[in-house]
Amino acid sequence: MSDIYYQAPARSGDNIESLADAVRQAFNLTHQDFFPVVPFVELGLQHMQPGIEFDIVEGDLLGARMGAVNPLTGAFMIREDVYEGAVRHEPRHRFTVAHEAGHALMHVGTLNRVPIPGAKILTYCDPEWQANRFAGALLMPRHLVWHARTIDEITTRFGVSREAAKARIKTLKIGISI
Repeated sequence: MSDIYYQAPARSGDNIESLADAVRQAFNLTHQDFFPVVPFVELGLQHMQPGIEFDIVEGDLLGARMGAVNPLTGAFMIREDVYEGAVRHEPRHRFTVAHEAGHALMHVGTLNRVPIPGAKILTYCDPEWQANRFAGALLMPRHLVWHARTIDEITTRFGVSREAAKARIKTLKIGISI
């Protein structure tokens, strides 16, 4: 049996950044550092992407995965422990919820199944790369991150992990030591 890979429609980094900016703008959060990711997925996501059904599920339902979005049905599931962590503003869990929200906004109804063993998906067509870029842009918008002076400032202001802050600094090519 071959592995199943998913390929998303091509999106540039700028396109994904603009989508994250549009989400913030739609909810009047353009200039707010700390993005309220839990209220967004509970109350706001369905306004932007009708048909998304957000659900908190028991851990064993998803196995090792922290969350999942079904690209065919729009079912958006987050493990209960991850949801509770995001409610407590734990950086890793906030990023996971934002990542899955990216899948919900960009990939429901658009992914193609590619049943090719060892398939190589181009970066800009990789749904995981796209969702990670979206999560970074949503939680750490470029126009606000550019004013940060240290990685610690980014982690504190935006409620993200050091790993997420480092990735964002690299993506935006900001002159902050990592």
